[in-house]
Amino acid sequence: MKKIVIYISLWAGIFAVSCNKSTPEAPEGIPMSFGAAAVSRAGNLVDSENINLAGNKLTVYDLYTTSGQSVLYMNATQVTCDGSGNWTYSPLKYWTETGEHAFTAYLSKQGEITLDGTTSTTGYPTVTYDQTSNALSISQWEITPKNQFDFLYAYHSRNMETDGNAHDPVEFELNHLLCAVQFNVVNLMPDSDVEVTLTGFTLSGLHKGSAVIKQGTPTITFDTDATDAVYDFSAGIASEGQNLTFNQAHNLFSNSIDEGYVLLWPYAQNVFQNVTGTISYKYGSTEVSGREIKLIDGGTNNWSAGQKYVYNFYIQDNRISLEVKVVPWKVDDVIIEE
Repeated sequence: MKKIVIYISLWAGIFAVSCNKSTPEAPEGIPMSFGAAAVSRAGNLVDSENINLAGNKLTVYDLYTTSGQSVLYMNATQVTCDGSGNWTYSPLKYWTETGEHAFTAYLSKQGEITLDGTTSTTGYPTVTYDQTSNALSISQWEITPKNQFDFLYAYHSRNMETDGNAHDPVEFELNHLLCAVQFNVVNLMPDSDVEVTLTGFTLSGLHKGSAVIKQGTPTITFDTDATDAVYDFSAGIASEGQNLTFNQAHNLFSNSIDEGYVLLWPYAQNVFQNVTGTISYKYGSTEVSGREIKLIDGGTNNWSAGQKYVYNFYIQDNRISLEVKVVPWKVDDVIIEE
């Protein structure tokens, strides 16, 4: 699974504020501090290594255990990036000298999108924390191109008595909960006199997903009462259809989703076998309407969290072939000096 390293740091200049009486407060000493190590890649919401953008927020929980008892030392603390690699929060918390801190965190604000719990109006999930199991629960989330959010989560444990660097900044390894999928249609009809026009594309067999994240590992469940959803992902197709140039990939999300990818739930094999793409197109005077292709026929039998998939549908007369590639989440540019 793709991981992004974040370490949390805060400066001692923030003053301390006493906590709720049920939460222990360490005396002023060495503060918990935050900073970011992830490399920013501006303008790419699918590539979550733009985590350092100003205004992005992590929601952090710290379950502190000592003498056999556990209490929340940090409870849904909002940690905000200033755009310069600094992550700050208030009130300041100080390291204890004994016991163990178990941190759980998730990205709760990215750009203009905030997971604020108003799922009835925004389409985004609610996130709740269970102190007993130290786990996050993500409510049912019907993902479409209109409610994209790269959900990242992390956890970190720190034993104050045995860890040799107990007062160092907290390092988070952020994990992708979702996968990213790209769909392209390619015209393989070389006859220049035959115009090929793409008229529609939909996906069926998708579900409202939900997840429980415990110790960094999501347990993904699906709404078994809901029928398989059919989503129209034709945002990249003009209302009158889209002419397809010979042997060039037409990206179905190029007009709405950054880099032509859409974020979707991971799918296990027994669920993925029901996911179907339906393509409609015209060539010359012939119209091919509602041609269905099961995505599992491309040779990939599931979608895994943190993976990116590229699906190419090749059109030749009334035939469609399918090619699937798994690609890196981020491709680094390499400069070779002579």
